[in-house]
Amino acid sequence: MVDQEEYLISYANLKSELFKFQKNFLDKKDLKRFYNYPYFGMPQCLPAGIKYFNYSKANYFKINKKIFSKKIFNTTNLSYVGNKKFFRYGTLFAYNVTLKKKYKNRLNFYLKNISATRKIILNLKKKYKKICSMQIRNAPHYGHEAIFNFILCRFDLLVLNPIFGIKKKNDFSDKFITKALKFMEKKYKKIKFLPFWTNFYYGGPREALHHLAMREKLGFKNFYIGRDHSGAENIYNPKASSDYAKKFSKKFKIKPITSGGGYYCFKCKNYVIKDLCGHKNLLNISGTKFRSCLTRKNIYFHADLDLQKLLI
Repeated sequence: MVDQEEYLISYANLKSELFKFQKNFLDKKDLKRFYNYPYFGMPQCLPAGIKYFNYSKANYFKINKKIFSKKIFNTTNLSYVGNKKFFRYGTLFAYNVTLKKKYKNRLNFYLKNISATRKIILNLKKKYKKICSMQIRNAPHYGHEAIFNFILCRFDLLVLNPIFGIKKKNDFSDKFITKALKFMEKKYKKIKFLPFWTNFYYGGPREALHHLAMREKLGFKNFYIGRDHSGAENIYNPKASSDYAKKFSKKFKIKPITSGGGYYCFKCKNYVIKDLCGHKNLLNISGTKFRSCLTRKNIYFHADLDLQKLLI
């Protein structure tokens, strides 16, 4: 199955020391430690029977779905997309495995990606004094652009640093996101598009901290955390991720940057950051509606027309 490559990506990320609080696929004891510390991020666990690995010396353990769901995704809904993704190969997991030799070249592709990304960031830091990175998994609308401008007023460079990897159904493809963000790179003089390969978990606030930690390990000093960061199916409070970032900020060297999000202000007749203009009559711009318009090849009023023509 194509999506089994997620575990090869995780393995490469572990070997690249991309995760702040884990170096190998977790065993049962280490997973229990993750349960108690949200800032540890998303646990890297390997299901039994993934084709890329040799299990001849593996140790196995089972994960209780209900406990995992409550501790990691903070929900009792076992049908949540994060749970379905994590347990799609069952509840039996393994550690102490080795990579099959025939997949070494594929592994090297992901190792080189992380290495190259770090080098680019290092070079950018020599040129720009203040840099902020930002995760984005959707085509940007004007609400996003309000956030871009909010960041660019405070930093010399904004690095749009999306995750490339195995995604859930209906997520924008990596190719689609590349088109959209390269457009933004051209539109703004101080935006840099720089993707890297890792995985999505739809873990909401916990995954926001996971993303924060990864950007620290890549070499960034600042990372923007948005509304409902890494959430899905509307199960998380939109402010939960930014609240988590503030609560656990001392656990990281990197600084989380937050805002009230991008809205349209009917009084200002412009796209603004919530609470900064002081007005109350604001429109929350819908990313879901924008996605629907792009899918149906309809024009969305609250997004760049030239971007939409390019994507449609």
